[in-house]
Amino acid sequence: MDAERFPLLANLENPLDIQRLSDDDLTALAQEARSFLIESISKTGGHLGAALGVVELTIALFHQFNFLEDRIAWDVGHQAHIHKLFTGRAALFPDYGLWGGMSKFLERKESPYDHMGAGHASTSISSALGMAVARDVLGQNHHVIAVIGDGAMTGGLAYEALSMAGELDLNLTVILNDNGMSIDKNVGAVSRTVTRITSSDSYNAIRDELKSMTQRMPFGTEILKSLKHMERSVKDYASPDVAAMFESLNFRYFGPVDGHNVHELIAMLGHAKTMQGPLLIRISTVKGKGMGPDIENTFAAHAVSPPKSKSAAAQPQKSWTNIYSEGMADLMARDSKVVAITAAMLSNTGLAPLKEKYPDRVLDVGIAEANGYCGAAGLAIGGIKPFVTIYSTFSQRAIDQIIHDIALQNLPVRIMMDRGGFVGSDGPTHHGVFDFSYLRMIPGMVHMAPCNELEMRRMMRTAYEHDGGPIAMRFARGDTPAMDLPLQIEPILIGQGELLRPASQGGLLLAAVGSMVPVAEQVAEELESQGVDCAVINARFIKPLDEALLSEQIGKARGVITLEENVLSGGFGEAVLRLMAHQDLQRPARLLGAPDQFVSYGGQRDQLEAAGLTASQVLKTALDFWRGISGAPVRRRKRLA
Repeated sequence: MDAERFPLLANLENPLDIQRLSDDDLTALAQEARSFLIESISKTGGHLGAALGVVELTIALFHQFNFLEDRIAWDVGHQAHIHKLFTGRAALFPDYGLWGGMSKFLERKESPYDHMGAGHASTSISSALGMAVARDVLGQNHHVIAVIGDGAMTGGLAYEALSMAGELDLNLTVILNDNGMSIDKNVGAVSRTVTRITSSDSYNAIRDELKSMTQRMPFGTEILKSLKHMERSVKDYASPDVAAMFESLNFRYFGPVDGHNVHELIAMLGHAKTMQGPLLIRISTVKGKGMGPDIENTFAAHAVSPPKSKSAAAQPQKSWTNIYSEGMADLMARDSKVVAITAAMLSNTGLAPLKEKYPDRVLDVGIAEANGYCGAAGLAIGGIKPFVTIYSTFSQRAIDQIIHDIALQNLPVRIMMDRGGFVGSDGPTHHGVFDFSYLRMIPGMVHMAPCNELEMRRMMRTAYEHDGGPIAMRFARGDTPAMDLPLQIEPILIGQGELLRPASQGGLLLAAVGSMVPVAEQVAEELESQGVDCAVINARFIKPLDEALLSEQIGKARGVITLEENVLSGGFGEAVLRLMAHQDLQRPARLLGAPDQFVSYGGQRDQLEAAGLTASQVLKTALDFWRGISGAPVRRRKRLA
């Protein structure tokens, strides 16, 4: 930490030190924190905009609360970078999101100040609700706060938790960070005046005294109802619809509060500490504040990329997401019945340009994946060809809809999963290493994974033409070699694999799927140079398998290795083992895939190494396996990357 440039941050030994700062120092601390964060994340890449919007709020929270005793749940976690900065992790920011470095979101094991880990949205109120109930059951007396925002209020889980918290009448404070990604705009001075009055200590002292008096009076219950109705009416006038919505859930509503006025926030939170029951404080912030007017409150403010190295790839590359976008553009131009659905990820899934061209046929459901999948079922019933385009990790939140609303009715919903496999610095909350397993278990499901650009486009055509039930495709994060595509993209027969490399009787078989197919080909080439005859199958489909092709090649092989960028439990390798058992094909086998643990933050290469899935690691495994089953010596030559 540069003490000359960041003197207040450098001298911040404990978050409680914030409570002793002067008004001027609090303002200066916000400037230092914002500058530090912009510099740090610009070097490493990562989420930035949401954290810049809550700098003053974070200062106010630490000014009013002690989070070694009080509890806080930050929604998603990328709002909490300043929280990390104030809790002793300034020196970890150079390794933000890197292997062995600081997590990009919150992790309970990283700090005693991180009370709830989160990488998916809309969980804060529910987890804070649980903390508040635990506090009351144990007879404790600390404060519990949830900070939700950045669009997370579009998720149904948030409203389920609000409803329950209001019903239980808990002491719980919810702070809604309204940065324009959620509900309506700030309505102005009248609303701010009402908030100051209704949150003041004197107003609430009078309010509590009137409540106590009416409870002792005849018809006191009716009088109290009238007083509450009057208060609600005033708030409704100042902030129509919003106040009524939250207060109908038994939350006292305050707001909007200027989220960049640290002194106003401190005053509001100070009042909130003295109140009883569920409270909701709405603050208005600017996403990406400090990044400049051209970036603030735009998609570009959400996250930044690290500086790119100047070394060019040997072969032109194309991102999997761009390939998907091009494929969808072709299908949507071909057929007006093709409709795309996503969940607050228009740009990241490549659908943003299609939304501009087909505004009525590209639907963004917000952070509400279950609604997206269930709505797709309705679209299919109505004769539409829905393509649900959601990250693999976020699709996990809608497993019931995939099973109950889509598969059980055998509806032709196309499930397109971006970010399949390891995803790099977004880490364990975002790895898409479970979809082979949770989709393979569903009756009637078809699931496939492409190994290159042409195969992906062919699989999209396969999904388009498949009307016999649900069909899924997962594709990786990152780039793949660009290819010259034929004028006519042909579909692939459902369940048809591909023999990429034959082998003679008694050799080794590598059966791979998706992103692991190029690795299998590279390893097989090296194995052959070392005297090991090796066949390679590109399975293409996780379900259904090409049983004829696999059975034939397994029957020829002396041993089998399966490769997948998915957990082994319930995955592709286990499907092959099941086939071998049914066909009575008794062969030694090794299953390679994601380990039975959550793989940490870092680069995709780091994560593949942790799983033993790099080409050099697979080669070593294959050579050791071959020696064990054949007893033949192996000529060692080169090492793979």
